[in-house]
Amino acid sequence: MIPDTAEAIKNTDVAIVGGGMAGASLALLLAHHCPALQVSLLERHALPDSNAVLSLPSFDTRATAIAAGSLQIFDELGLWPALRAYAAPISRVDVSDRGHSMGASLNAARESEASFDGMLGAVIENAALGPLLYRALEKTRVDVLAPAEVGDVAMTADGAVLSWRAAGAKEADQQTLRTRLLVVADGTGSPLCRQLGIATQEVDYHQQALVATVGLQRDHAGVAFERFTDSGPMALLPLPRRDGIHRAALVWTCEQGDWERLASLPEDAFIGHLQQTFGWRAGRIVRAGRVQGYPLKLSLAREQVRRGLALVGNCAHFLHPVAGQGFNLTLRDCDGLARTIGRAMAGKGTDFGQAGPGELDLLQAYWRERQHDQQLTIGFSDRVPPLFASRSLLLSGLRQAGLLGLALAPALRSGFARQAAGLAL
Repeated sequence: MIPDTAEAIKNTDVAIVGGGMAGASLALLLAHHCPALQVSLLERHALPDSNAVLSLPSFDTRATAIAAGSLQIFDELGLWPALRAYAAPISRVDVSDRGHSMGASLNAARESEASFDGMLGAVIENAALGPLLYRALEKTRVDVLAPAEVGDVAMTADGAVLSWRAAGAKEADQQTLRTRLLVVADGTGSPLCRQLGIATQEVDYHQQALVATVGLQRDHAGVAFERFTDSGPMALLPLPRRDGIHRAALVWTCEQGDWERLASLPEDAFIGHLQQTFGWRAGRIVRAGRVQGYPLKLSLAREQVRRGLALVGNCAHFLHPVAGQGFNLTLRDCDGLARTIGRAMAGKGTDFGQAGPGELDLLQAYWRERQHDQQLTIGFSDRVPPLFASRSLLLSGLRQAGLLGLALAPALRSGFARQAAGLAL
């Protein structure tokens, strides 16, 4: 139950529930664009030791592809110098269709309008990205509450009231936070969304994403490979060299019945099957780390804003990983929300409306600005996998024509590159 005594309630302007990459990024963006706001970030897990040296394993780690537009956002926050030490630049993207010689290539030198600092993007391991975001948060006024388990949430006329308690604390020790804007960022299958009655629309692709770190015999030279096969797309993304090993992050779309069989193979057998399926564009694959898999679904919240409420991250939209756009779309959403609030606050401090950052008109303005980008990105991520997985001769001809157009038409290629980079807005 939520206490009704004023003494038991702490006030904040924005409460972000979920301290993953989405929540932490939004907190940093709010601190940058709206420094007068009091922001609280609640994360259910304990945080990494910010003073510890980042020692990352060579294998068995997930990675995120960060597009050029997202790098610009991080650069504006002053984070790029720290991130760059753990990132592998993407200088070229090669797109190909298995069984056909035609392909397309995006080059940072050629697509300068879709690049940042000479890169189309960069790949950074999540084990580094998370701690670096929290190190940056320590330099802000953001109140980070972790580990914090959020319980009941009640929407009010001027925001929301939520109860929370530290991990392991007794129920009697729960605390209460009153906020003018509640941001839900607690991931797919969001408990808060269920509690608030926010429905989701789902498309089950009946596939699994198989994820692993692999070792290459030769340097990847900053090339990211997107390879379309009969079962679905494969991506091989450059990672920084470590322990003398050339590494890449593999995302392999498999039929549901295949991934467990592939994951259970001995390393040599797995590498052999991967090499046969992917081909030799990246050279010989010589090592494979632990294989992980997760089901592929498109999940969209039917509402992303209400008065006093906004959704960001995977609870708002969870995409097929075909183009690595999930986190990049989320970061653009977070940047848009922080900028919208910042514009409303300009010259007015924190008293810019009865509900402040939770005003419905403000949140609807944010949503209108973000709809076009979300529709384009989500539509692309949803429609491309079936097109390239199809064995139909007609669709095969259409996709080859599309790759040919990208290869030969500079304007088409440039527009595609800018959209993928998050710079076509």
